[in-house]
Amino acid sequence: MHEAVGFSPVGVFRRVGYKFSEWHDVGWWQLSLQQELPLPINSPLSLLEVQKSSLWNEALRSGLLLLRL
Repeated sequence: MHEAVGFSPVGVFRRVGYKFSEWHDVGWWQLSLQQELPLPINSPLSLLEVQKSSLWNEALRSGLLLLRL
């Protein structure tokens, strides 16, 4: 089924799932959502750079509000 809609197999973990008194393999599949990567690709920011951003405190505040609900 997965291959029929464009997924490709990328790996199998052998005997990692236990169900109904039997060990089962678990397969991993992937599908590229984008055929070509946009250029240029920006490097990830360090944590210190992110903490200097004006959005850092806003993100923390909004996350805390969700925890307090």
